[in-house]
Amino acid sequence: MKRKHILLLLGLVIAASAVLVYRITQAKPAVAEGRTADLTIGAPELFTAFQADEVAAGKRFNDKLVAVKGAVREVSTIPGGMVQVLFETGDPLGAVVCVLEPGTEPVPAKGDTARIQGFCAGYNLDVLLQRCSILKP
Repeated sequence: MKRKHILLLLGLVIAASAVLVYRITQAKPAVAEGRTADLTIGAPELFTAFQADEVAAGKRFNDKLVAVKGAVREVSTIPGGMVQVLFETGDPLGAVVCVLEPGTEPVPAKGDTARIQGFCAGYNLDVLLQRCSILKP
């Protein structure tokens, strides 16, 4: 009788583990669309914060939904149909890069002033915001 209970319990644990693993592997990452930003900042100020103290800026911005505003330096399509918007920062070698999902409309044009929000993924010569959405001016 005890053996039957142990096997039943073991089966339940395995089934629960399988469901958990399935849910974790199939979970879609959060998107910025329809959410309120945790922080709002100008693109040049965001870039300057990371240049001045990457560790402190990382603690403040990384993995947070950040809304940025600034002048668009460049817009390009990258593999997978995603659109990459680069904000002007005052540094010719660095930018705030926002990656928009395919089909995001309206995409700003070079020279426009735009507001975009996305999840900050850190700094590597550029500040990267992922899973972004366009905000109304």
